[in-house]
Amino acid sequence: MEAAAELCAEGGYEALGENQIAERAGLPVAKFRECFPGGEEQCLAEGENAILLEVVAAVSRSYSADQSEWESVTRGVKAILELMAENPAFAYLGYVAARQMAPGRAREMYESGHRMLEAMLERGGEYSGDRQQPPTTALGILGGAEAIIRRELVAGRAGELPRILTECVYAAFVPYLGQEEALRLAREGERLGR
Repeated sequence: MEAAAELCAEGGYEALGENQIAERAGLPVAKFRECFPGGEEQCLAEGENAILLEVVAAVSRSYSADQSEWESVTRGVKAILELMAENPAFAYLGYVAARQMAPGRAREMYESGHRMLEAMLERGGEYSGDRQQPPTTALGILGGAEAIIRRELVAGRAGELPRILTECVYAAFVPYLGQEEALRLAREGERLGR
């Protein structure tokens, strides 16, 4: 799966083939086919699922009953950025390829993860002073944060993702809490980033 993610990051989905993936992974093509009878599409879908499971685990570990909801969200964003920085090929797969070019099952995995993260962000509406938030607020938050992350990935700065913590935290908080409070919390998030 890592070999497929690397190849996808280097040349896009069109560059993937069973032979190329098997060669990059150091496996015979027959072994690749044994592991992934659905070919490169299955391999990418399972790769997308693997990174999604890692994201869920990282975010789950960041939540704690003895910290505020906002601190938990900040720690969750930090955990995601660190995970992606440690796994740049999977970051590219999850934020660029699965969203824009991957077929069927890999795209479905991306959309499933997106819905899960949206649901987590929707909890912020409970803390908003404006109870009339549009129903797409969480979608907008996630889209904004993903755009920031994609910009860094496409520029080849995957290893530097943790440095954009404050931008992502601000994007997550501003629709629910307003600019002043979002800026304050983003600045507080800076100390977590150190």
